[in-house]
Amino acid sequence: MPGTRGAAAAAAAAAVLALTAGCGMLGLGEDAEESDADRLVEMLNESNRVDAELSAAEFRIVEQCLEAEGYTVHEPWMMQSYEPEEQESLTDYYPHETFLIDPEEAAEYGFGQWANSPDGWEDPAAEDYYAAEEEEYEDEGTWEEPDSTEWDALSPEDQYGWYVAYQGQEYAEWQYGTAQDYADMMSGEGEWAEDAVEEPSSDSTEEEDTSDEAVEEEGSIDFEEDDMGPEPKPGGCQLEMIEALYGEPELVEETYEGEGGAEESYSYWTYRPENPAWADEALWEDIEADYAAQMADLQDELIDCITGKGYEGWEFDQYNSLPVYEFFNTLYYQNASEEEQDMMLGDTEAVVPPLPDEAGDSYEDWKAYEIQTAVDFAACGEESGYADASEKAYEDAHVTAYAAIEQDVYAWQEDMRDAISKAQELLDA
Repeated sequence: MPGTRGAAAAAAAAAVLALTAGCGMLGLGEDAEESDADRLVEMLNESNRVDAELSAAEFRIVEQCLEAEGYTVHEPWMMQSYEPEEQESLTDYYPHETFLIDPEEAAEYGFGQWANSPDGWEDPAAEDYYAAEEEEYEDEGTWEEPDSTEWDALSPEDQYGWYVAYQGQEYAEWQYGTAQDYADMMSGEGEWAEDAVEEPSSDSTEEEDTSDEAVEEEGSIDFEEDDMGPEPKPGGCQLEMIEALYGEPELVEETYEGEGGAEESYSYWTYRPENPAWADEALWEDIEADYAAQMADLQDELIDCITGKGYEGWEFDQYNSLPVYEFFNTLYYQNASEEEQDMMLGDTEAVVPPLPDEAGDSYEDWKAYEIQTAVDFAACGEESGYADASEKAYEDAHVTAYAAIEQDVYAWQEDMRDAISKAQELLDA
């Protein structure tokens, strides 16, 4: 049973913590450090399994409610469960990977930014580059689209009725307009709103008041406001599920510094308690700060090395990376229109070196300069042992940060298992 497994996991973790309290976290042995990392990886994997199981239970409760109202065919995108992927480490990337490329890859493709430039799109070599990139990531798992055959066979009236039953009349009208609007849209006679709105997932949507980006949160309801007005409180069968498992949903409003320093805001409805490992923004700030402190001397050494090779003005950004993306976009788009430059360069806080004369003045020159830059950066990385040190520092920073919230995560897992048990009781009733 989930609860029994969770109790055992928590007890085992507590025992390991007791054994390692005086040694593992103080770095008194590589085996102890590996044990800490392995335990925390399993903690994250168990969290992913619990989340997937709870999401599936939520879907089943909603489906049971909809079927009681006569809706036996469900919108497949909103009712799609997922299989959690097993993590093998606490992080799936390292900050140095964007600017320290494998020497052979650097000599052939540079950083790959030339393939994303206006002239690069016409470069025959771009096809080989993209094929190599696709081959590199093809083993990372595939995602299959749900079968929508039955749903597509429904009339627009029945589909709209399903949306009303799912999230309530007010929400359906906010999302799709009236039933006639939806029917016109599906027949091709109507038009989508000027600012297209992505369909929300069944348990997660979010609103942006003045921003085009949505911030996804587990157990929240994503939406964009644009010209549609604030998202209404969820209703229908979704609200019944929320109230049965978690109580009343809560509207959360947050502010942030927007373009030009102006204060902007977004809001979202939330109902499921968030995993501390996902929700704590300070966690990621602590990881980056810890990592930066460990790498400070090597970062200075790397800058000295690349400066000695003629690359002046480079600085590490807030993400402990060198801004190669921003620099080479500036290089390739220097003659583009202002609109294209804004689209590709955007609003970045990175300090980009001035474009050097030796970069040349043609696409061929720029591409050659990029490749040579990647080769020289890689050489400096190998001379300093930067990559190996970076991997260890980043993993150590993750161990420290996750260990600090470990007991909070176990408590969250138990709360979610209680919700799963409650969901099963509702389904069996």
